[in-house]
Amino acid sequence: MLFIEPTAQDAALGAAMARGPRVVAPMLFQAPGTNGAAVDAIFPIPAVREHAAIGHVNLAMDGDGLVRHIALSESAGVKAPVPHMMELAYRAVTGHASPFFNASGAPVLLPFARTVGAFPTVPFAAVLRAEVPEDFLRGKIVLVGATATGEGDRYPTPLPGGAAMPGVELQANLLNAMLAGRVIRAAPTGWLVGLSMMPVLLLMLGFWRLRPSRALIGSLAAMVLVVVLSAAGLVLAGWWVPPGAALAGLLLAYPLWGWRRLQAISDYITAELNRFAAERDLPIPRRERHLPSDVVGEQTIELASAIDRIRDIRRFAADTIEHLPDAVLVTDMEEQVTMTNAAALAMLGKDPTGALAWQVLESITQERLENEIAMADGRRFVIARAPVEHDDGRQSGWILRLVDITPIREAERTREEVLQLLSHDMRSPQASIITMVEGPQGAELPGDTAKRIARHARRTMALADDFVQLARAQATPFRPEEIVLGDILAEAADDLWPLARQKGVSIVLEGIEEPEFLMAEPQMLLRAFTNLIDNAIKYGGANSIVTCALAPVPGAQQVRLSIRDQGQGMSEQVRANLFGRFVADGGREKRSAGLGLAFVKTVVDRHKAQIDCESGPQGTCFTLTFATLPLEA
Repeated sequence: MLFIEPTAQDAALGAAMARGPRVVAPMLFQAPGTNGAAVDAIFPIPAVREHAAIGHVNLAMDGDGLVRHIALSESAGVKAPVPHMMELAYRAVTGHASPFFNASGAPVLLPFARTVGAFPTVPFAAVLRAEVPEDFLRGKIVLVGATATGEGDRYPTPLPGGAAMPGVELQANLLNAMLAGRVIRAAPTGWLVGLSMMPVLLLMLGFWRLRPSRALIGSLAAMVLVVVLSAAGLVLAGWWVPPGAALAGLLLAYPLWGWRRLQAISDYITAELNRFAAERDLPIPRRERHLPSDVVGEQTIELASAIDRIRDIRRFAADTIEHLPDAVLVTDMEEQVTMTNAAALAMLGKDPTGALAWQVLESITQERLENEIAMADGRRFVIARAPVEHDDGRQSGWILRLVDITPIREAERTREEVLQLLSHDMRSPQASIITMVEGPQGAELPGDTAKRIARHARRTMALADDFVQLARAQATPFRPEEIVLGDILAEAADDLWPLARQKGVSIVLEGIEEPEFLMAEPQMLLRAFTNLIDNAIKYGGANSIVTCALAPVPGAQQVRLSIRDQGQGMSEQVRANLFGRFVADGGREKRSAGLGLAFVKTVVDRHKAQIDCESGPQGTCFTLTFATLPLEA
């Protein structure tokens, strides 16, 4: 009941309120306010304000026109927040504020009684006429208001049928809930947003790990869980978190995720198909497929074509390995055999799949070198290893190929026998010939025949020796050691000093004082330098000078060796095949066929060095360039 208009009986009303029990009177917040104000605070008449606690009775309807919320505090248009009338009634009864009150004005939800008219009522006139027994009112909290149809305010509620409820009965429902501790508190907006988004976010995270069928089950389970938790919060804790927003999010999450996943799969398949089509292909005929007109069908057919192509390539690779003449073992990174071919099965006599490669090879090996194995039947195989890599370059295993080199080793043995024949068996008769013609028996030969025979015998021996040395230089593995280049050059010059003295030739060494270190085969280099200096002595002329100079290359980790004579030089035609086999004495005098410069070129190539030749009327110069080792500090 609002007492906002003054009358003549105000003083009597104030006196009666002062004599009776504690009274709580309502005030009104009217919107819009006067003079442009948003709200006007309308208080009761002074007589009521002096003798009663004043609380607001404002009601706000939800968006659907129903009354569900009541604010226990209002501050619009006043200096201090005004508690709700029923909050003040609660304080009058209990002596303290309700646990649901907050000065910020956050609304609470009304837990309505089952029907309208659930609380007992009596006519106000009957009370005034003393027609109501005292026991009916004793110990009760009395709310005064209009309940008759057509009298006073009535508001639609969420009760069945949207039943209209008098304002005073709404207040009774609120006070009854506060006293019983059943007031429903609505979650704050921030909490409501967070709690509504949380199940959606958790479901979206779960989609990353769930398959589509389980994702649908997870979506349905999340909806049921949201409803259960919302009901549990309402019943057990008195907090109301509307599940509608979360359920709407969950309903949208699954189709949106499904659409996005299909789009991502479609984009990925398209990109991979384009990438696969752009890669280098094998010469395998393609299978023909007819493409439909729709996009999904086209992608499906393209994917099927790509899978067919992969199957063809896999079959091609398997057939290639299967029909190789060499035994092939394919292993993983732990060297466990994963695949073999027919040649490997025939060689091993069993399927080695699943075994370790080194154990498989050890079971058939009688003798093993670095990368070569010998079997008990005399066959020899070299082991060739090649990595198996993914398309991104990561290694996934090994391919071991066992190449039968038995014929090669037989040929090498035959070659060694031939070389032995040249180096020993052919030298012995030539040495016997020289002994005979230079001994007493040679005196019986006419003129200089003995000297010519001896000279030809020596040349035959030298040619055989050069051939043996050249063959071994071309076939033997490179085994270098650290040397000083100047020492090898000086040793070669010392070996040829008697021959140079006999012809009156001077050998001048330059730059050998500075040590130049390199990795080389000393005996090979010594013979190569000897061949070059020997040619310089022979073709430089009597009483000439042979200059052997060592000099570092500026700005490079290299050294240059030059051997220069003072002969008449060579023609361009001769220089074109200077390092070929059986060139006559370096091409300057047609005395005999030799292998000296061919041996020099072979040695230079073994050392990954470089050789150049300059020749003219003033002489010939051979220049050799070697990589040197850095000097340690």
